[in-house]
Amino acid sequence: MANIEIKYAKVWEVKEENGVTKINLGDSKKNKDGTYTNWTWFGCALFGNAKGMNVQKDDKIHAKGQISMYKGNDGKYYQNIALFDIEFVEKKEETSFMSLDEDLMAGFAAIEDDDFIPF
Repeated sequence: MANIEIKYAKVWEVKEENGVTKINLGDSKKNKDGTYTNWTWFGCALFGNAKGMNVQKDDKIHAKGQISMYKGNDGKYYQNIALFDIEFVEKKEETSFMSLDEDLMAGFAAIEDDDFIPF
């Protein structure tokens, strides 16, 4: 078993299986040569704080949890991913000068074209 931390992952699918919410995630890592390696995390089960989050398709998240392996009846090894903590990645909105809050702008004096400016 190992602790994992997934950053800037996109949620591709959300489904309920036997009372457990499972999500499929995707993320990318930039290589030294400028190309990207894509990773897909299938069937991540939500527990703890993550269980109460309203995760939806196309959300971007940071997640912490654990990954473990188990041997199936067919002799193959499979992974279990349990996520215990999720943080939504919020988009940073750009602010232009024209959209600044009126209370913020109240501290600035209006200057007319014919006002003398000493600098």
